[in-house]
Amino acid sequence: MENIEKRHYAVIDPYQRKLTLKYNDQIIAESTHALILKEVAKTVYDPVFYIPKEDVKVELEKEAGRHSACPIKGDATYWNLKTQPTSDYFAWSYEEPLPRTKKIESLIAFNPAYISFLSEPLS
Repeated sequence: MENIEKRHYAVIDPYQRKLTLKYNDQIIAESTHALILKEVAKTVYDPVFYIPKEDVKVELEKEAGRHSACPIKGDATYWNLKTQPTSDYFAWSYEEPLPRTKKIESLIAFNPAYISFLSEPLS
């Protein structure tokens, strides 16, 4: 088990740009305080942006029936739009992440199947 953990890790850094997220051409979040998580296991995963909840402009509610656990991040909480929910989860977070990924605690990431991302230099 120890060898698997050594090959499964995440790097979390501040994203030094303004990040705007859109859903159906509507801005749902804008942040200059996003974090970018890069995760490597048996494969390299796509980078994931985590946004402070105070930068989210839409109402979300927890999806009670969905659960997953990551060996380095912990148990995920899944979210969907409060009005007009999508057919699949809209976002996720780690409300109590494991120690190695504590930086993403209570931040929210969005399902890239629904979201377009715009990255701009900080003013």
